[in-house]
Amino acid sequence: MKAGRIREGLEPGWAAAVMRGALLVLTLSFLAASAAGQHIRDGDWVGRIIHLTGRSMDVVYQVRNIADSVAITMVVDDYGPFEFTRVHVTADSLRFTWEPSFELACSLARLDSGEFQGACMDPWGGFGGIVMAPPGSDVDAIPLHEPTIESIAGWVEPESASNDTLPDLGDAYPLGRQVMVGGRQVNLVDVGQGPVTVVLEAGLGDNLASWETVHRLVASHTRAVAYDRAGLGYSEPSAAPRTPEQIAVELRGLLREAGVAPPILLVAHAEGALFARRFAALYADWVHALVLVDPHFESLAEMWRTLDAALWDSYWDNRKAFQRHLPQPVRAEFNAYAEIIDAGTMAGGSAVLDVPITVLTAGRAVASPRWVGEAAAGRTAWTRLHADWARRIGAAHIAVPESGPYIHQEQPERVLQAILVQLR
Repeated sequence: MKAGRIREGLEPGWAAAVMRGALLVLTLSFLAASAAGQHIRDGDWVGRIIHLTGRSMDVVYQVRNIADSVAITMVVDDYGPFEFTRVHVTADSLRFTWEPSFELACSLARLDSGEFQGACMDPWGGFGGIVMAPPGSDVDAIPLHEPTIESIAGWVEPESASNDTLPDLGDAYPLGRQVMVGGRQVNLVDVGQGPVTVVLEAGLGDNLASWETVHRLVASHTRAVAYDRAGLGYSEPSAAPRTPEQIAVELRGLLREAGVAPPILLVAHAEGALFARRFAALYADWVHALVLVDPHFESLAEMWRTLDAALWDSYWDNRKAFQRHLPQPVRAEFNAYAEIIDAGTMAGGSAVLDVPITVLTAGRAVASPRWVGEAAAGRTAWTRLHADWARRIGAAHIAVPESGPYIHQEQPERVLQAILVQLR
């Protein structure tokens, strides 16, 4: 790949690992559901790893099919070993996380010519290309398919954000079309076309308008849906509890009634991440991937209390008192959320999520913090919480230190990039 077409910013750890030129032995194994779609031909595949500077190194992938699994060993002179994790293979793609300490999320597409080509992304948005060609191929004759690699890496030209070229969300926005679900009307804005539908889940108390910029950006690439939860925006209220499970059930009902079929890529902000995770656990066959934007987790109270118990308790008590003055639908969502935070656990929260996940973390501290979470120490702890959670489950983690919690409003291109990577 031409050096000028690959973005700067790759962390030195990835660059050193790829270009060191030592023996690299990577062994991976994964379950294959069908020989036709999820096995790879036995033999010594050849390939190349391309650094962002344009330099490359040749590699050999030793592929062996064993019963219902596939083992792949990647060999380069004098470097290794590492194990790939979170590996997914289909008839047209191969995914894995390479070197968890660097959190390199790799995704390759199977081209018509038979080889796999794609990119490995680091948490800071840099990427390098990776190629894997069938046994007997001439590595020097393998043409790089730059559109595939750059698309997987989420390369977005600046002009893509031009308001003049983005899809319109409707003259009545944020009012979209009303869909009847469980005897009540739900407001939904549905724009764009594509094989995977991006569904946008707002944070606690927010309506779909919080996603406006990202919604328009995404709709220029694929179908994108945003909706108002019960009692918010233009959706009618519901008497059902606002638990993550209930909201997940309601969302699937909405998608069915609205004619949105799987697969979906679920993008969720803040507290909405609890709803998205529950949806993915209940309806895994619906979910292509998750992108969690500055997500909240059940263990928040424990983390904040460890950092500064007095400041957390004061903040939390004040927030609970403030919520009593808000409209009932917002109070209902907050009460369900507060029960989770106070208990430190969520029903179904320990379920294994067998889908690709990207976590984006806001890192900017507030000049005059009102509580520990807005201070520099709090932002550091918050980033560490996200990074540890992502590492534990094999998710990609992207730090956005220049942004506040609404990354999708302050840095919409960063959210778009994460979505485009997972669309592959």
